[in-house]
Amino acid sequence: MQGKISPVFRLFEQQFEEAKAAHAALSKQFKGKKAIELESRLIFLEIYIDLLAHIHFEKTGLKFKLFSPFKDLFRGLKKTKHLKMVTNKVEEVKLQDTIDFKSYTKSLLSEKNSLYAEVYDHVVRAPLLIWDELFEAAYKYSKGLKPLMINTATTQIINEELEYFNLDHQNKLDSKALKDIYEGLRVIIALENLRIESGFNPVFIAEVHEKMSHLQKSLLNWYENHLFLQHLTGFLAEKQQVSKKYLDLLQTLRENKKWHKTHVEKEVRDLFDKILA
Repeated sequence: MQGKISPVFRLFEQQFEEAKAAHAALSKQFKGKKAIELESRLIFLEIYIDLLAHIHFEKTGLKFKLFSPFKDLFRGLKKTKHLKMVTNKVEEVKLQDTIDFKSYTKSLLSEKNSLYAEVYDHVVRAPLLIWDELFEAAYKYSKGLKPLMINTATTQIINEELEYFNLDHQNKLDSKALKDIYEGLRVIIALENLRIESGFNPVFIAEVHEKMSHLQKSLLNWYENHLFLQHLTGFLAEKQQVSKKYLDLLQTLRENKKWHKTHVEKEVRDLFDKILA
């Protein structure tokens, strides 16, 4: 498609440069904080590529073709973020209850060292060519985009996410459904921000955006507790004997899970009653 580059490409370019810089920094020294930053930038780049794939729907498999070279790296960065979440929750408990979990902390450190080495290998093995190819393709497919195309594609993706929400809304909200809603909200909020930055009206009113923001935070709290409980349960399953402090922590996390789930379900239904009616 011939024509001028779409102004919406500026958003991609900014996130792309920050992602590439984070990748370069990680190739020199792997740090969890920088890895989480790169993962966040890649999430936006993937959403943007999905937007282009919806606009250029005649290009079969465009999103997969452009983003597949980042798949292994992306997966490793996600694991890094999850382990960081668990580690942070352990530190919170230690500070709050002044209880040390030496064997678990030692296991987390060992897992961290192993995971960081694995993901660092993905970082240094990822050729710079994949970044150049992604940028060139995004630039190419961002040429000649009309406002109507962007408006239609963003609305279409948002509606697709809402269809998934509707299926989850009708059924029991289990852990998978809540995780899907968490990730789907991330896509919707990113596209709404993209629409606003590009001069379009958002799909949803301010009240709905506020509810989405609150729900996203609540889901993050639920997700952190979910990961912590899942990880600790796996660690304790390998032990023949478990001390009381670990059993108490496990019980607390289970109680937190119930509380978070009840709280999140109420917010989910309150939001969906407004946007899925």
